[in-house]
Amino acid sequence: MMRFNPFMTAAVLAMVLALGLALRVFSQNNGFRREVNESLATTEGYDQKFIDLVDHLEEVLTTRASFSYPGGKDPMTGRRREVASPVSEPAPHRIAATKGPAAKTAKPGPAQDTAKAPEPPPDRVKLTAIIADDYGQHTAIVMDGERSLSVDVGDMVGTRKVSKITSKEITMEDDSAVYSYDLSGNRNYQKR
Repeated sequence: MMRFNPFMTAAVLAMVLALGLALRVFSQNNGFRREVNESLATTEGYDQKFIDLVDHLEEVLTTRASFSYPGGKDPMTGRRREVASPVSEPAPHRIAATKGPAAKTAKPGPAQDTAKAPEPPPDRVKLTAIIADDYGQHTAIVMDGERSLSVDVGDMVGTRKVSKITSKEITMEDDSAVYSYDLSGNRNYQKR
């Protein structure tokens, strides 16, 4: 009978394990290469297609932005959105001075009443839109100088706190005055 040699058995077992491990590594590498090649075949030119899609979307959005939004139901969200009318700034008053002999003979008129209501300080804030959600809550879009802000009741616009937003008007207040803006472009300033 043949004698059982542990050294030979261990060597044969090591060879079988090494061969099995080599086959497993080779199989995994082949499977990975096959997946990579299939992925490359299906996504060839994907980057350029994506860039073309982004360019197309930019062109469409630029075209849409060139038309003014009249207000009403927003086509993207389905919510009601009111847009403010453009505000026309009043022209500054100019006083023409007369020259020559007419200026010497001109009689001074009655003094202007300087006790008129004080002019409100220059206002950088402008209401641009009011958006209503499904629950009747309103969000206002205001411009503070060149910066556009989306505000809710309680938010701050510069030093002013938003106290009320309705479907047609926004009211803000600070320590010295109350400011109201409506969608028609009207501004109201009341000292406290």
